[in-house]
Amino acid sequence: MTAVGGTDFSTPGVVGDEKAWSDSGGGFSNTFSMPPYQRSAVRRYLSSAKLPPSHLFNASGRGYPDVSALGGQQNPYCVSVLRVFQGVAGTSASAPVFAAVVAKLNERRLARGKPPLGFLNPFIYQHATRFNDVVQGNNAAGQSYGFQAAPGWDPATGVGTPDYEQLAAAVDLLP
Repeated sequence: MTAVGGTDFSTPGVVGDEKAWSDSGGGFSNTFSMPPYQRSAVRRYLSSAKLPPSHLFNASGRGYPDVSALGGQQNPYCVSVLRVFQGVAGTSASAPVFAAVVAKLNERRLARGKPPLGFLNPFIYQHATRFNDVVQGNNAAGQSYGFQAAPGWDPATGVGTPDYEQLAAAVDLLP
């Protein structure tokens, strides 16, 4: 599974820099151990970030999210529902956006006679620099503790938001 978090634009109404959406989930699993494909990215975060007290999270658990997409409520997606336009936000919006990017990448591969990407997570972490790294904000949701966005992977935004052109270039190099 690829876990998708949410971001928001840093400035309301301006398409530009992103920040972690404060209500987006993220952290470390108490059930699943940290998989090998994310180990170095998560350890880098744990060794350099300002963290909540250690008794509040499982530093050896699987870190999530893996990636993010726009999901914040200050700049929602505009959709038409029964001919009425309304804003849609949250990770219920960001997850299908990320799925659409992956669908376009798979469409690109299939057009070249290549198989679909399959299990994405190793690819995501191997090509983390092809995502837009989100380094502002946190997912504290008004609480005392949360996780800060930081360079590289973090439990507020994962490796960041997809940069389709960069990801397409990486996908084209795969067998």
